Amino acid sequence: MGKGIGHGKVIIFGEHFVVYGVPAIAAGISNGAIVEVKKSIELSYVSNVHGTIPELTTNAIKLIMAAMKIKENFRVELTGDLPTFGGLGSSAAFCVALTRAFADEYNLSLRDDKINEIAYEGEKAFHGNPSGIDNTMATYGGAMRFIRGKNPQENKFEKIKLGIPLHCVIGITGISSPTAKMVEGVMKYKEEDSDQFQNLCDEAGEIIARGEKALATGDLKLLGELMNENQQLLNALGVSIEQNEAIIESALGAGALGAKVTGGGGGGTCLILAKDQKHATEIIFAIKKIGFDAFYTKIS
Repeated sequence: MGKGIGHGKVIIFGEHFVVYGVPAIAAGISNGAIVEVKKSIELSYVSNVHGTIPELTTNAIKLIMAAMKIKENFRVELTGDLPTFGGLGSSAAFCVALTRAFADEYNLSLRDDKINEIAYEGEKAFHGNPSGIDNTMATYGGAMRFIRGKNPQENKFEKIKLGIPLHCVIGITGISSPTAKMVEGVMKYKEEDSDQFQNLCDEAGEIIARGEKALATGDLKLLGELMNENQQLLNALGVSIEQNEAIIESALGAGALGAKVTGGGGGGTCLILAKDQKHATEIIFAIKKIGFDAFYTKIS
């Protein structure tokens, strides 16, 4: 039997603007997907994680097995504490965990870059032409600056320093909105007011540059302020809806240092920065009090 793990991710700064040449900063979170593989008569997949899509997942398993030249059949089991919604990179975490489980099963000493490469093949089952950011974060963790290229091969990832661990809350709107729909809306905004859109891109670039320094020095106060500024830009783009705003208002009311949409928006999830784990618990309580779910995670 082989076992592997892959972690989820959040976007701290730069979602949507990254499509137009502005860097984004992504980070791995402590929540992850755990996969166990065991040789079997036929290929099968089971999961206790709510929301997985068996057909897509089975296709991903086949793509990864093909990339690793595995001919035997396996029973693949997914567990872990990473939700499958809200742009947290759950499919990539699964692909990384599965690759590592097969490597464990066959005693393969695969470097992380090879694991990342194989996991990317599995991601194609879920996203067709994935950006590569999710599987990269699921493989390496930490924090990275991401610059989108004209194609996935031209994407640039650069590890950046984290001065201290970040204690965070993920607020869950319970509303799923396809990222493509949100991207289309932002594109329409750009077409209708290109000058104002460029101003927003320039502001986003400044926030990201300052945010990277705040991450490196562990300046939580500044980091939170910049997250709030980034949220104002996402609001201007129209990707933060009423439910996102309710969670953010509740979190800030409970003393959160910063709060913003993470990922595509239109619902999904919000990333909230707490002072420490105890404070995160207080924020979670405040969010649940207004009818939304939330959970604690750590970026380290």
